[in-house]
Amino acid sequence: MRRLSYTAVGMHGCIVVGVLMVGSAHRERVAAELKRIREGLGLPGEEVATALGWSQPKVSRIENARIAVSTRDLATLLHYYGVSEEVRAELLAMTADDEGIGGAWLVRAGGVTRRQGEVAAIETRVRLIQQYYPLMVPGQLQSPEYALAYTKSGGWPNPEAIVARRMNRQALLRADDAPAYAALLDARAFLAWPGSRDVILAQLAYLRARAELPSVTLRIIPLGAGRTASAVVPFTLYDFRAQSSPRVVFVESQTADLYLSAPADVDAYSTLFDALAADALSPAESIEHLASLTRYIEDLEDPRSIDGGRGES
Repeated sequence: MRRLSYTAVGMHGCIVVGVLMVGSAHRERVAAELKRIREGLGLPGEEVATALGWSQPKVSRIENARIAVSTRDLATLLHYYGVSEEVRAELLAMTADDEGIGGAWLVRAGGVTRRQGEVAAIETRVRLIQQYYPLMVPGQLQSPEYALAYTKSGGWPNPEAIVARRMNRQALLRADDAPAYAALLDARAFLAWPGSRDVILAQLAYLRARAELPSVTLRIIPLGAGRTASAVVPFTLYDFRAQSSPRVVFVESQTADLYLSAPADVDAYSTLFDALAADALSPAESIEHLASLTRYIEDLEDPRSIDGGRGES
């Protein structure tokens, strides 16, 4: 059985590994959420215990808050259940914050989740999502064709299942209680794309449609903009409905997920997001820019006809 590995970096840079205990209030809330997720997926506790190599009483004691779940075990459960990044972010941060270890969590997941679907009722706990993506379109805005081409080019296993999950998750922004979603995209993301030209043209049309949702604010940083801010990596900021839940920054990579909840880290990314937004076009201008990008790509020569200096002499 492959488990999730976990590392916590404390406020002063020290690495903390091991069991993190939580106070009774947070313990009960986390326990209730874990039970609700499991029951929402229709999974018996015995099946979960067997899959994870645990005893059934351990699952029961965690869900009844009789014992505090360690951050490692919590991450293992959330990955097995296939819950979304924002749910993981809230529950993991809440667990560590209660112990006074506001910091960072590197979660490396191996293997396939038990279920590729999502528990929609859980996802609505987030009230604001802010994302910056410089070189690709984020999952909430991806067309099916783009998502499949990107997943295949990234080498992830079972790309069709990943795409199906991603499309299901997009219902979040169409819900009546949808969180506010603000996306900052760099125009460079539309000039190097996976798959054929038809893939990116379909993506641009899909993006314009998603931008019309009341919950979505889309802004583009155009080519040639006078940049006053730069980010090393794409990132996501989550604000939760529950006031007791700390804000969290999520940074995704090919093989691991990084969560940051230290106030200094969150403030730094929040300030950076605002600075990047200052370089972007307005929402209305961004839609017009997408139309101009569509015309530009339609008029591009076939890349195969351009030898890039490698033509025959």
